[in-house]
Amino acid sequence: MPINTKELSMFKLLISITLASSLFALNACEANGPKYRNVRSFSEGLAPVQSNNGKWGYINERQQFVIQPMFEDAKEFQGGRAPAKKNGKWGFINKRGEWL
Repeated sequence: MPINTKELSMFKLLISITLASSLFALNACEANGPKYRNVRSFSEGLAPVQSNNGKWGYINERQQFVIQPMFEDAKEFQGGRAPAKKNGKWGFINKRGEWL
């Protein structure tokens, strides 16, 4: 039995809607990739993380930056201070990111 023009148009419309819905669903599920390049251990409530731009900062347990990524390298806190490297030099920072 041949398909008439009206049935063919409806079929094309149904295919178009299905395709558009599938693409929308796939885009909604798409992951943006990892948040960080590297993550070190939590200590004293903070963890050093390397952002995708290569700089290190510190996040809290809710994965919110407490100290923005600005260091070339960073280590875990001990006794309220952590070693960090900026402009090729190592030093210690406090939990606000201030040099000691």
